[in-house]
Amino acid sequence: MEYHRLGGSGLQVARIGLGCIPFGSTIDEEASRRMVDRYLDAGGNYLDTANVYGGGMRGSHERGAGTSERTVGALVAGRRHRFVIGTKGAWTMTDQVRPNGFGLSRTYLTRAIDASLRRLGTDFIDLYQCHVWDPYTPIEETMRVLDDAVRAGKIRYVGVSNWGGWQVVKANMHAHRYGLTPIVSNQVWYNLADRTAEFALIPACRDQDVSIMVWGAYAQGFLTGRYTRDMRQPPPGSRITSSKPEESSSWERLAVDRVWDTQEAMRGVAARHARSPANVAMAWLLQTGRCDVALLGAFAPEQLDDGLGALRLTLDDEEIAALERVSRLPAPYPMNFWNTFCYRDSECYGGLR
Repeated sequence: MEYHRLGGSGLQVARIGLGCIPFGSTIDEEASRRMVDRYLDAGGNYLDTANVYGGGMRGSHERGAGTSERTVGALVAGRRHRFVIGTKGAWTMTDQVRPNGFGLSRTYLTRAIDASLRRLGTDFIDLYQCHVWDPYTPIEETMRVLDDAVRAGKIRYVGVSNWGGWQVVKANMHAHRYGLTPIVSNQVWYNLADRTAEFALIPACRDQDVSIMVWGAYAQGFLTGRYTRDMRQPPPGSRITSSKPEESSSWERLAVDRVWDTQEAMRGVAARHARSPANVAMAWLLQTGRCDVALLGAFAPEQLDDGLGALRLTLDDEEIAALERVSRLPAPYPMNFWNTFCYRDSECYGGLR
């Protein structure tokens, strides 16, 4: 297992982290324990959860939210020192959204951090992540309360998830100006099926020395071969049906020719190495230099074993180039403008057509 220091910090995190969304709900505690043990044996140390995991569905959310954190707490008991635990907060924990029950305000975060500590059964959280951007709370308030939690010893490092590049820059500029704890990581949707993050989000984080942590490495199963070009719609009961059409993780966004062509190219690479397409998807993330930590989501110990096979796969330059050609997205403005006029290898460098 390789390790990465998050942002400008000294915190070392395994480059493949274990996503714990289904722990205690879709996967019972005993199966979850076997997966954590196998992950630990492979050299892994990062467990990623959130206060809402186990919930999320109207009518049963309040009953299920917090299940993953409680299960993770039980699994690390007696060996807490061997793990880096990352959790998140921002979403509502109740079936109905109530005042001060969603966002990144001092009221919400103070309560949420204390509740996560109780569920995890730990004195501190290694990486506390703001699960989403809050358009209603001043960033000054959010960064101050997170810094207060660090100074109180409740959390050690601050991360975010699903934030845009300019939001990360704004937050860290404020943190550096006033001597507050900065953001060290941004957990984002990024994979071979959707490389949108490359245009602005990843460059902004690189500028701020903020590590990129990836969720959705397999693009909801599209990069494992679960879905194929001849399917007109996902099979009934598929998890992808819970995504709304406008979401990046939806069938409507992913069931397109570019993704099917990418899937075909991945199968060829996988066959040459006698590996699974999922291994190719993960290896591409780890070897192209744009992803620092990728989360591995698995629903059985056998799936975890297969996913960790990516550690034994090295793609050559030609294979990476072929995957990048077939999966490339057209650059939006202003990136397409810069590509045309601003780089020395551009056809119209300097502004001459």
